Amino acid sequence: MKNKLIILCCIVFPGLVLGQESFERLGQRSMMNGDFGDAASYFEKAYAGDNANTNALYLMGYSAYHASNYRKSIKAFDKLIGLKPAEAIAYYYRGKAKMNLCAQIHENLSEKVLLMQGAIKDFSSGIDLSPSDLKFYQNRGLAYQEYSIYKNQKVHGVYDKNEAISSAHASITDFKKVLTENSGRRDIHQQIEKSKQLLLNMSK
Repeated sequence: MKNKLIILCCIVFPGLVLGQESFERLGQRSMMNGDFGDAASYFEKAYAGDNANTNALYLMGYSAYHASNYRKSIKAFDKLIGLKPAEAIAYYYRGKAKMNLCAQIHENLSEKVLLMQGAIKDFSSGIDLSPSDLKFYQNRGLAYQEYSIYKNQKVHGVYDKNEAISSAHASITDFKKVLTENSGRRDIHQQIEKSKQLLLNMSK
């Protein structure tokens, strides 16, 4: 009889069961299971219920990023940075989300430019806040490199040789910064060679 009452309560009052476990805890469980889309939704609900819960806001952005929902991730980190402007990791993931979203856009060129420029600015903010964290230099170098490739396209309204050259040089500077701490990074050496090749092609 007791079990029947519990089942009846679950059917008639499902909110009572959900209330036993917070949205944030459900989000954490989903995240551990690799269900980042569900996790982002739970963290969004947790934040909606408590706008002071910046941890839920961060986890929403983080989960949305790993669910490849880059627009949702950017919006979450926009809010987090508005509340905690010194949160370096928020700039990192927002910058990464902008670059990944940029790669998905093929027609809206003005949005691509804004995303690349925004990512470079986010990684630069991260460097200002955490100058010893090399992941900001590496990712800014990659963003500069992509921007150089973009600006070197012979397309009206896009092509700007000076910006392309400047960005390629900037990418090399950032990659070399990474090598100061780990000179054996083969992947970084390859990126430097890629940027040098861009410069060589532009000099022809």
